[in-house]
Amino acid sequence: MRFIDAAQKILEQFQIRKHPVPVEEIAQKLGATVTYQPFDSKDNLSGVLFKEQNNIKIAVNSSDPPARQRFTIAHECGHLVLKHKGDIFVDQTIRLQRDGNSGLAADPLEIEANGFAAELLMPRNWVLKEFEKRVTPNIKPEALVRELAKAFEVSPKAMEYRLENLGLLSPDH
Repeated sequence: MRFIDAAQKILEQFQIRKHPVPVEEIAQKLGATVTYQPFDSKDNLSGVLFKEQNNIKIAVNSSDPPARQRFTIAHECGHLVLKHKGDIFVDQTIRLQRDGNSGLAADPLEIEANGFAAELLMPRNWVLKEFEKRVTPNIKPEALVRELAKAFEVSPKAMEYRLENLGLLSPDH
């Protein structure tokens, strides 16, 4: 999948070799200005990407938890790196479901940007390495998810989905 290669290329290009990934720094190196502001809660907005010629802005909902803000920035960077057509991308807070359907974000560009964000913030090889270090016969899946989420500075829910997508955790754990 091209979003995986694109995220890995960014990590290589900016010589990022350890977690947590400095996602705001990446956005700046991609030419974006990141701003934080509270959004109207009824809109369920997490972030917006504005592209106007050489002026690129990522607006992030300052009311969201820091881990969500990091994912939002990575998601918007995905739109940039993957050269999605359009001048404005609106990232609505999505309600994740346990059935594994990506129907919650039906737009292929949003699915691709989410995949990019997951690979950028939680690169497959890094997650596998940290998973191996932490997994023991006595550790409960919830504790493992929390530890990894903290290490990568992502939400436990994002890490849970990442582990499920990598086949390291079953959806019904």
